[in-house]
This record gives sequence, structure tokens and C-alpha cells, in this order.
Amino acid sequence: MKGVIICVDDQLEILQILGRQLKRNFGKEYDIELAKSGAEALSLCAELTAESLPIPVVISDHNMEEMDGDTLLVELHKLYPKMLKIMLTGQADAHSVGNVVNAGALYRYISKPWDKDDLILTVTEALRSFAQEQKLAEQNALLKEMNARLESSLSLLLSTLEATANGILVLDSCGKEVIFNQKCAEIWELDGSTAISDSHKLIDLILAALIKADADSFQALLMQKNMKLRDLLILKNGRVIEYYSQHQKLSGKIVGQVLTFRDVTREKQKQATIEYQALHDSLTNLPNRALFDRKLSEAIAHAAKRSEIMGVMFLDLDRFKQVNDTFGHSVGDLLLQTVSQRLAVCLREVDLIARWGGDEFGIILPQIHCREDVIEIADRLIKGMQPEFILEGHHLNVTTSIGIALYPHDGLDSSTLLQSADTALYQVKRAGRNNYC
Repeated sequence: MKGVIICVDDQLEILQILGRQLKRNFGKEYDIELAKSGAEALSLCAELTAESLPIPVVISDHNMEEMDGDTLLVELHKLYPKMLKIMLTGQADAHSVGNVVNAGALYRYISKPWDKDDLILTVTEALRSFAQEQKLAEQNALLKEMNARLESSLSLLLSTLEATANGILVLDSCGKEVIFNQKCAEIWELDGSTAISDSHKLIDLILAALIKADADSFQALLMQKNMKLRDLLILKNGRVIEYYSQHQKLSGKIVGQVLTFRDVTREKQKQATIEYQALHDSLTNLPNRALFDRKLSEAIAHAAKRSEIMGVMFLDLDRFKQVNDTFGHSVGDLLLQTVSQRLAVCLREVDLIARWGGDEFGIILPQIHCREDVIEIADRLIKGMQPEFILEGHHLNVTTSIGIALYPHDGLDSSTLLQSADTALYQVKRAGRNNYC
């Protein structure tokens, strides 16, 4: 029985392109169904479910007129919680998918226009994850049934465990290792000579491989009773292992514990890359406005809690448009990159500089003791711009103007502080530039 992958987009051309790409890669094993609206997708899911056809993955556009992607995926999660949901979203909308991450149990989001290889890899991982979850559920049911005959059925149990793509470790009610499969040995990089007969070493080897905080929490987990938990473990070598802990009962009594492991290092690295790109400017590699806003709120809360002073700066380049008009945008981009490096050198380790947009930068200055501290930093920034810039053979002299606001004197919240700094920047511009206010 073929499973079904459903694609949803109210733009027919994009929907057809998505459908063709998926059919070329997954058409042999899955049927690809297209829906032009959220309502059509819900109706299609109901029909397929009535026919007992599995729907492992739904891929939906974020912005749709009649029913947006958030609403659709949250509704699908209520109706079909095991279904994996992938959202296609424009780069500018990437930060707005947070609502559906929890409420809709979003599996992944992919920025539009999407990279075909990234799309196919994500869908492949989702299908594999869906299949593994089904297989794991079946295996857990099988393990529960076999607990009463565990000692006499180890060979049968081992062959079953070796059939899974996950690493599995079975403990008895005292926390002693009963059995583990070869995949478990591979994940934890056990010596090939490690056998079930000396598996009492396995927990010690796992704990030794983990960073201290995770070793402590994992050891505490092994002492817990009647607890289900899915979490991540960080190894000293940087790898990331996902585990799921399930206690097994017989006649209401706990008789053991099953732990499953999966190496998710590559997934987490990819996720971290996506999250980094969403919060950093691609040209200068500085934090972008979204991250700046978050860090500013945190800095204000920190200063308020400790009754401290903190500062905010708006800084832009004087007559930057003339650089672009005269020398071209490639030189303008090089100038922004070089300026960001110079400015960063002038700041303290605790400060944060972000590209606000265009040629404008935002700077957060925590732990300010007095007004003179901010003035000293502003002087360094202006002096840091004085040396001549040599870019692609062009010699440029560039100055900067800085507007400054201090918490709590100029505002008690982000909006007020930013407005005060912007007003101060405007005053510098009116007074002739190349200064601070």
C-alpha cells in the first residue's frame, strides 16, 4: 500500500513545480497529491484516511489567501498528530513560523525559493523519521510482550533489535544492561570486542563520552521510575545523540527500561546553520535586526534587574549613497564589510553590534557605569573610521554619525530607547555629521 505525500499551495504554477520534483524522487514509493487550498488539503486528508492510506508528510506554503499555512498545519496536527508537517516560507517570513512550531509540531521549514537538493533531503529525512517512528512503536509493543520471556528469548529479541536503524539498549529493573544491538554499539563507538556478557560496562562508557552536565542528567534519568522522556545528549567530541526512554511494565510492575538512540549530529548542524542565517546579516555576518531586538530586550531586562545603566547607539555612514553612485555597489558592499570589522574592534567584548539595515548599524552597550563610558566608546568609533579605506584600488575617506540613548534616562523600553537614539542621530546629521549626540 503506497503512502501519500500532500503538497499545498494556492499558486498553481509553484504547486505543480513542487509536485513534479517530488514525483521524480519519490513517485515509485509514494503517491503525490496536490491541493490548491487549505480546505482542499483537509478534505483530501479525510478521504485518504477513510481509505486507510498513510499520509506521512504534508508540505504547505506559509502565505495563502483563504487559509494560511499556520492555520492549516495546526488543524492537521489536531487531526493527525503523527503526520509530519513541512512549511515553505519566504525568507522575510522565516521568523514568523514560531507559532506553528509548537502548536502544529512543525517538523521543518524551508525558505522560498527553495533549493531542490535541500527540499529532497528534508523530505527524505521526514519519510525516514516517520517510518522509524512507526517501526519503533511496533518494536516497543513487541518488547513489552516479550518481557515476561526475556531470559529465554534473548536470541529472538536480538535479531529483532538488529533490524532497526536506531540503537537500542534494554535495562532490567535494577538498571543493569540486559541487551543492546549493534547499532547502539556503533552510535556509542564501542570496541568491537564489547559483548553482551560484559555489557555492564556500557553505561560507564556512555557516561564517560558525555559532557559533564549531560552525564549527570542522564545518570539521574536512569534512577527515575515510571518516566517517559525524549531528549538530546551532547558528547565531548561534539556529536549529538537523541534518546528516548520508555519504562516497561508487567502486571503494573516496572520490569525494565528501553532506551533508543539516534545520531542527529548532522540534523542539528543543519538546523543551527539555518537558525544562524535567520539571525545574521549575510553581507557582514553581523547579527541582524531580529537578533538585535531580542538582545536589546534582554539587556534592558538585565539592567532593570540590577539597577544598571546601559546604552544604545544608532550609527550610519555619512553620504554612503555617493559611494554606491560613484564606485558601484560592489565597492559599497566591501565598504560595509570593512566598516563592520573596524567598528567591532572598537567595542568591548560585552557589546553587541548589528547591521540594522542599509548603511545603518545598531550597538548595544551593557554594563555602563557613567555617561563618560559611552562618550569614550563613541570617540573610539569615530576615530576608528579616520584611516583611509582602500577598496578595489579606490581610496575612500568615510565618516560616521552616531545617535546615543541611555537606559533608564532616555527610555525604559526598547521602542523608546531606539526612538531616542534615532532622534539623536538626526541631530548629528543636521549639525554637520562626523560626530555623536
